[in-house]
Amino acid sequence: MSDTKAFQERCRLLGAKVKYYRTIAGMNQTALAKKLGISYQYLSRIECGKQSPSFPLLVALAEELRVEMAELVSDKDVRRH
Repeated sequence: MSDTKAFQERCRLLGAKVKYYRTIAGMNQTALAKKLGISYQYLSRIECGKQSPSFPLLVALAEELRVEMAELVSDKDVRRH
C-alpha cells in the first residue's frame, strides 16, 4: 500500500472511530464540535476521513469522547469492536 493510501485509510479509520464514540456518548456533531471549538463541518470532514485533526484536536477529541487516544489512532477497525 502506498504511503498516501495508507494515510487515507488511517484517516478513514480515525473518522469512523470518532463517529462511533460520539454516537455512544449521545452527542450529535454540532454538540461535539461546539465543545471542541470547531465547526460541525470540520468535524464532519474528520468523521468522513477527508480531514486529519491536529495533534491538540486529537487530544481534545479523546478527552471529550472519554477514550484513550491510542484507541483512536490504532489500526483496529471500529466495526470489529
